[in-house]
Amino acid sequence: MQGLEHSAVDLTVAICTYNGEARIREVLDALLRQQKTEGVAWEVLVVDNNSTDGTGKVVSELIKNWRSDSQLRYVREERKGLAYARIRAIQAANSQDLVAFLDDDNIPALNWVAETYDFAIENPQAGAYGGNIHFKLDSPPPEYFDQIKIYLTIYNRGSEAFCYSRSAKARKVPAGAGCVFRKQAWNQVVPPVDKLLISGRDPKTLAAGEDAEVLYYLQNTDWEIWHNPKMEIWHHIYPERLEKAYLLKLARGYGLSQHPVRMARYYAWQRPFIPLLTPLLSLREGIRVFNFYLKNRQEIPEDFGKACELEAKLGQFYSPWFR
Repeated sequence: MQGLEHSAVDLTVAICTYNGEARIREVLDALLRQQKTEGVAWEVLVVDNNSTDGTGKVVSELIKNWRSDSQLRYVREERKGLAYARIRAIQAANSQDLVAFLDDDNIPALNWVAETYDFAIENPQAGAYGGNIHFKLDSPPPEYFDQIKIYLTIYNRGSEAFCYSRSAKARKVPAGAGCVFRKQAWNQVVPPVDKLLISGRDPKTLAAGEDAEVLYYLQNTDWEIWHNPKMEIWHHIYPERLEKAYLLKLARGYGLSQHPVRMARYYAWQRPFIPLLTPLLSLREGIRVFNFYLKNRQEIPEDFGKACELEAKLGQFYSPWFR
């Protein structure tokens, strides 16, 4: 697709990466081997979020031998934070309609591009949609893996397509990894980056939530958000991300993210009133932490899953005062 006009691209697959030299080749190899893409004009855009390793060199080598029906491009975003990288991807994408996001450790199924594009054609009302995220490990999973996989963005939302409900008591949205956005919806809804509540993962606390913030803003409009089970990716979880110290910190960061994410769920006119309710919300979360500890205090030292759950609840308690 070298030399294609800007208007000729249907789909941009954007990979935001920071120091992804050791990871990104596996993701790009899966995209290089995509099948059933006849009739889809697509490109791959790597957004380097100010890496200090050889990420750019790896991408440059792959550009030389990229597939003839696509294009691989590289841009650099100096401002650190996933929100900055994704906004740069939207701005730099040659596609007029669709931008699909992968992380640098997300390995797409070989029909992922085809299923991504087909779903958009069949569901024009969908402003965003995501699929199922499986895991890939380098060794057998620890016994507590099922209890902590939510913190590692492992989601299986089922084998049937559905629209995420705005009216559900426990509102949900897809994970940002593997999520596809219509550029029109993004440009209509997502505020400038300096107006976002979350710019990216905090390196000290691992608090994040930037994906959920954008998706909740979108869900508060007339655009729909969907689950497409035919879009599957595998999150390659490297051994250091299964170390207990890291997982405890990740669980605490998951909890710390909850208040800004909760704020994003509200409509704009409601948000100025939320600080008035913050003391009550903190009291509620404090009671939940206390009750959970009382119920599980004897098990927590031996049950790592419950130890992580306690960290997440503590993070949620602190969350309104964190940022």
